[in-house]
Amino acid sequence: MKHSDTPAKKALGQHFLHDRHAIDRIVGIIPEGARILEIGPGPGALTRPLLARAGALAVIEKDDRFASQWRANTLAGAPLSVFHDDVMQILPQAVAEFQPQWIAGNLPYNISGPLTALLAGLELSGGMVLMYQKEVAQRICAAPGSKVYGGLSVLVRHHYEPSMLLTLAPGAFSPPPKVHSAVVLLTPHRHPAPCPYRALQKTVRHGFLHRRKTIGNNFRQQLDAAQWQNLGISPRLRPEQLDYAAWARLAGWLNEQV
Repeated sequence: MKHSDTPAKKALGQHFLHDRHAIDRIVGIIPEGARILEIGPGPGALTRPLLARAGALAVIEKDDRFASQWRANTLAGAPLSVFHDDVMQILPQAVAEFQPQWIAGNLPYNISGPLTALLAGLELSGGMVLMYQKEVAQRICAAPGSKVYGGLSVLVRHHYEPSMLLTLAPGAFSPPPKVHSAVVLLTPHRHPAPCPYRALQKTVRHGFLHRRKTIGNNFRQQLDAAQWQNLGISPRLRPEQLDYAAWARLAGWLNEQV
């Protein structure tokens, strides 16, 4: 795979993947004939093999240069839909219009946290395969009790089970980032959601605001000892010690009080 002749934009967090093994692993996870939405196609290292594999493919591209390139492909007859906008703004509309089964992408590292929080609220039938800075990927996949377990670790488990697919050295990209990268697979667990996703987001954001404090201290205005006992949560635990089920019970209870 040749590097793109179009230079990456640092402001957009662009690092173009060119490692053939990684491309094959990412694309190979997705079943043939699936409806796929790709975030940030750039010059198309993933896009072209995805287009060959997909039943239908849509891309979200903010960069005017690449959006124009992919629009030209659609005019040439390629079965491709193009959303030319900031992914943080257009994602809900793109998902509603295109109805993807899978989402894939080498996510812009500078917005990967808030973008993952947005993606985690989407309930897809297939799943997601997403590229991250390795440290972010480790946080997403972390188990309760881990030092890197945090808000994203909880949010992705609302609809999915996260797992690390592979890690990549900087040389797999052009230009090479200063950090290692990793691909995360989000597989739907299909359990009924025990609370609204927005309620979980709000609760997790508040709960992890002061990581060193106990969960009882962080929510001392909202719950008393009896209420903690009814929820089956020890108020003496710190935020990173609560598993998804505990966070969901807490979020559901707080949501009912509003």
